[in-house]
Amino acid sequence: MVATVLVFEGQGARAVPGDPPVDLTALPAAEAQVAIVRHQVARAEPWRAAGEHAVLGQSLGELAALVVAGSLELDDAVELARLRAELPGELLEPREWTMASLTRVRRRALDTAATGLDLWVIGHNGPADCVVVGAADHFAALAQRLRLDERTYRELPVPHPYHTPLMAPVAEALAVELAGMPVRDPVVPVVSPTGPRPVHDAADARAVLVDALVSPVAWSAALKDAAGRWPDARWRECGPSESLYRFVWKNDLTLDWAPA
Repeated sequence: MVATVLVFEGQGARAVPGDPPVDLTALPAAEAQVAIVRHQVARAEPWRAAGEHAVLGQSLGELAALVVAGSLELDDAVELARLRAELPGELLEPREWTMASLTRVRRRALDTAATGLDLWVIGHNGPADCVVVGAADHFAALAQRLRLDERTYRELPVPHPYHTPLMAPVAEALAVELAGMPVRDPVVPVVSPTGPRPVHDAADARAVLVDALVSPVAWSAALKDAAGRWPDARWRECGPSESLYRFVWKNDLTLDWAPA
């Protein structure tokens, strides 16, 4: 029985709650990503201890989800977060990238405006919501073509082209690191938005952590999949920004959703 679905967000958060709050934008990328993973795992602990839960993590949030599912040790997840942040700077050609969340932009209009530009749609969050990443000057051209403004897009503090084929060298290096880490079969149900697909065993867990670096995040499809699997579950969001709820109603879902 799945009584609760625990949900973990990606790396777009700008602060971690606390006294005082932690300004993630003032930290190096690796420290910010580690802070997000630690925060989400800690926030899920009371629900984890109670049992009868499933997990669903978005992008970076998959690390926290797999810790809570029993597949990864927290220390290993933290190390993977660090590598995920630092390896692109070591392995990729330097270039200025822009990642942005777009809202109220239909996919057909986006695809037309992106013609000839060096950018990718890397996240599908809803019928008119997505995340794109591209060379900074090419994104500026896209913004001009679509007449984007503060109501229709928000830049995310992400310095590398995550979830694109350009991350293949990073994915290969991460796979080598994962090979030396203990990864176990999850003890609770896991749905990955990489695909989306369920994570049944340790091999699946290793695969999604690598594939997620080079594949789009199918968040809309993963939400609908999980909602169909566990129609009577309550949903509790563990992320620092508590921003994922908006994709529930944007995907015409009705879920018992609240902060963890």
